[in-house]
Amino acid sequence: MLNYLSVTERLPTVFMPISTAPYLNGDPEEYLSWVIESKSPSFKPGTVADWLEGRLPRPVDDLSQWVSAYDV
Repeated sequence: MLNYLSVTERLPTVFMPISTAPYLNGDPEEYLSWVIESKSPSFKPGTVADWLEGRLPRPVDDLSQWVSAYDV
C-alpha cells in the first residue's frame, strides 16, 4: 500500500520487512518487523499516519472490512 498505491499516486516511502539475525532470536519469520522509511524530509511520520488512517478499513482488525484480490 505504501510502496505502490497506484501509478499516479506514489509516496516517498518504502515499506519493508526486517528481521533480526537468527542467532539472536531464533527463527527470523517469528520475529519479523516492518519499517516505514521516507525518502522526503517533508513527508513526516504524522503525514504517513494520517494518510494510512484515511485509507485503511475501519476497524482495522475487522477482517470482513478488507477486500482481497479474490474478492474483486
